[in-house]
This record gives sequence, structure tokens and C-alpha cells, in this order.
Amino acid sequence: MQENQVKICLSLAGKTIDENLRILEQYRDKVDLVELRADFLEPSEKFYIRIFPEKARIPSLLSIRRASDGGKFTDGEGVRLVLFAKALSYARSDVSANYAYVELEDDFHIPAIEEACRTFGTRIVRSHHYQKGLPENLDEALAALSREDDEIPRLDVAIQSSGEALRFLRWWIALPPAERIFTLTGVYGLFGHILSSRLGSMWTYARSRHPSDASDRFLFDPAVLHDIYHLREYGPQTELYALLGQKSIAASLSPLIHNTAFRTLEKNALFFPLVVDRIEDGLALLELLGCKGAAITVPFKEDVLPYLAFRSTDVQRIGACNTLVLRDGAWAGYNTDADGFERSLMQFLGRTDLEGMRATIIGAGGAAKSVALSLYRKGAHCLILNRTIMAARELARKYNFLYGHLDDRSIDLISSYSELIVQATSVGMDSEDDPLNFYEFKGTEAVFDLVYHPPRTALLKRAEAAGCQVTNGYRMLCYQAAGQYKLWMNEPPPEIYAHIEP
Repeated sequence: MQENQVKICLSLAGKTIDENLRILEQYRDKVDLVELRADFLEPSEKFYIRIFPEKARIPSLLSIRRASDGGKFTDGEGVRLVLFAKALSYARSDVSANYAYVELEDDFHIPAIEEACRTFGTRIVRSHHYQKGLPENLDEALAALSREDDEIPRLDVAIQSSGEALRFLRWWIALPPAERIFTLTGVYGLFGHILSSRLGSMWTYARSRHPSDASDRFLFDPAVLHDIYHLREYGPQTELYALLGQKSIAASLSPLIHNTAFRTLEKNALFFPLVVDRIEDGLALLELLGCKGAAITVPFKEDVLPYLAFRSTDVQRIGACNTLVLRDGAWAGYNTDADGFERSLMQFLGRTDLEGMRATIIGAGGAAKSVALSLYRKGAHCLILNRTIMAARELARKYNFLYGHLDDRSIDLISSYSELIVQATSVGMDSEDDPLNFYEFKGTEAVFDLVYHPPRTALLKRAEAAGCQVTNGYRMLCYQAAGQYKLWMNEPPPEIYAHIEP
């Protein structure tokens, strides 16, 4: 066990006490304490909250969160006061039958409740929930929660941008060690959940996905934190590697792939998503967190180029970078996409070269640039289609390829370059859009969509229905990740990269 082992608090949002206990049993070996969100309970169940700690048999935190704080409780402060009183009444000599913690907001000061907590050993978590972004003055916000030495301040912030995440992190890491809980909610706060202990928070929150809770405040299931991120196994000496990208990386399989490999080879390393709006914010966050490397995804593969102290041959040739390695305090940039695509494509087609093959590439961005280099190396003749024709022309001229508009003006060209069609944009990742909806498949095409989530995009579904041979980008993801491992660890990647299933 690591000296500063992270603790995982399972937030329970079931409608009944029994339902919450059933959820707890699913995760008991993966969590250290539980939060009973009594505001989610049915009205008749709320008056039984006193029995929960004894039945749970695990340190328990009671929260009755008001709607104004992002919760579900709407019955007024008088009723809430009665519920807190019931929950803390008849304290047992066996402290495990009592609540270990109770969360009270910074504007809820009831001396009788607070005295009961102190008398019977229930710690008060004093909280404020900022639902619309960072407070103007973070020092004042924390001070308002820290007026009593025996209380644990909890600052909960719905981070609205990577700029806010950066400002919060700069402030957070400068604080002296103390008992406190910080919760960064929303997609920009993913890294805060994973790195909570490293940053000095007493525990991180998780929740099972429950149909009664439509909020997206806690994005991680306890099994994800335990089985993918192995939170209980990392500590201050763990090397950090991040995935830099926009909101879509919340669904990325890269953490599963890399962390599985790290665990298999007993590497003291952790890979996690870092959602940013700008590459500048991402690089600043990497530095503050002490990351040793990073994977770069769309749309930052080209944006990162001016910040590289070293560019590999492939980065120079492709004009895009998907891998950062910290060397002598500066970022070295590499590209493993081309090799990853090449390996997965040859496997898909069952070939060793593409001499004479006529292929169409959809897109002209960072991923398409890697695809173009791979197809050129393997001897294919290509057509590049893009909505911005200038970008298609610029890429095509590097390899003497043809180019055209990504619309029905290019149907005849596609028909002549349709042995292989490679979809190299992010279209289809978050929608049912089909970038080639104007083209009718003949059934003879091999179609490779670099998008892997969802496993079958609208494009692949339509191609498969027409009888085409199809694949998504998952194997490419695995093979380019293997290249990243080699760069980060300076050793050959393990075979497991070829066998990890989504």
C-alpha cells in the first residue's frame, strides 16, 4: 500500500436504503467509504437514514444536498434539520454504527447539530458547491470553509474550461498540506478525480451510474477508478502521462490500453485524460502536474508544433505530432500514428504492400497526414478529399496525389479510387453524420474508419450493409500506443498492446 494511498468514496444515489446497500455490495472491495445522498431517497425512506451506517459496515458520510447546491432536496431547511438530527441521534458506543462524517454547507450553522457531531465523533465536512465555475477569490472561498479547526473544508467546483482548471490547479498545488477535499466536476475536472491524493485531497468521489441521477457530476464508476486507473496503487513517485484533447477524449480507450500495459509490466506509471480547449493550457497543465509525456489527439496535433524543442523525422514530414516526451526539461515531439495505421491496415487487408492500389483519404488534418504518408510508403495511389479544398491540395502535393472536394462533385473520382477508403476525420465520433453520404458503395471497397468510438459509425454501418470489408480505428489505436510506450519507457513495447480488447 502506498503511504499516501488515495481513498475512494462511493456516492450512493439510490431511492431506498436497501437499493443503496445493494449498490455498495457491488463495489465494497473497491471503495473506502460511502456517501449516502439522502436527498435522492424517496420521502418514506428519508426517516430511516439513521440505520444506514450500521447496515453499511463501512465509514459513512451523510449528505442531504439542497437543489440550490445541485442536489435533489426541496423540502425546506426545517425538514432538513430534522433529518440531520435523526441521523445523528442515539449515538452508539460502537462508533462504526454512527456516521463517520456529515456534510454541512457553509451557510448551515446549527449549534445543536454541530455539538452532537463533536460529542459523538462525527467529523463535519464544511462545503460549498460552485456550480457555475470558479469563485473570483479562491483564498476567500477556502477561508470561509475553514473557520473551525476540526472541520474538513470541501470546495466543489464545476469547472467550465481548461483555463479555469489551470487557475485552480496553480492555486491548489501552492497550498500547504492540510485536511481538505477538493472536487472538480465536469469533463474538465477528470484529472482532479484521478489525481486527488497526489494533489492533497482526502478522498475522491465516484458513483455507480444510476437512472435516477441525470447529473454528470461524477463521471467515474468505482470499478473504472480501481480496475483501469488502479488508484490504490500509485503514489508520489508514480510517473504521469496524459492524453491531451477536447471533450471527446472522455470516452477514449487509451487509458485502458496504456494502464493495462503499465500494470502488466509493473511500471509505476499512470495514464489519464486531460481535457483542454487550447494546447497552451494543456502544456501548462502537463508542467504543473509533472507529467513525463503525453499523447496528443485532435485538434492539437498541429497546434503543438511551435512548442517542440525537437521534432522527429515523421513529425517533420507529416506536419503533426501525437506523442510528447519530456527530455532535459523540454518537449520532444514524435508521431506514431503513421506506423500504427500502417500495421493495422496491413493486418486488415492481409497484405504486405499496397503497390498499385487506388485509395481515397477523407480529410486533410493531422490524422489524414499520417495516413497519407503510410499509403505513400506502401506504394498506393491516392485521392484526398476535404471540405476545405486548399488543405486537400496542400497535402496531396506532398506526395503527388490527386485531390478534390468532399461532396458530390468528386463521385467519379472516388469511383476510380475506391479499392480502399480511409475516413480520417472525427466525423461520426459524436454523431450519426456520414462524411461520404453522397457516395453509394458498390460492395467491393475496403473501408477503414479511424474513429473507434462508437465501434460502428454511420459510414461503416452503410458500407457493411453494402457488402464492404470494414474496420474501425481500434487496432490502429493499440499499435500507435505501443509506439508511444517505446518512446516513454525507452524499451520495446509489450505484446499485450496487440491483444487488449475494448
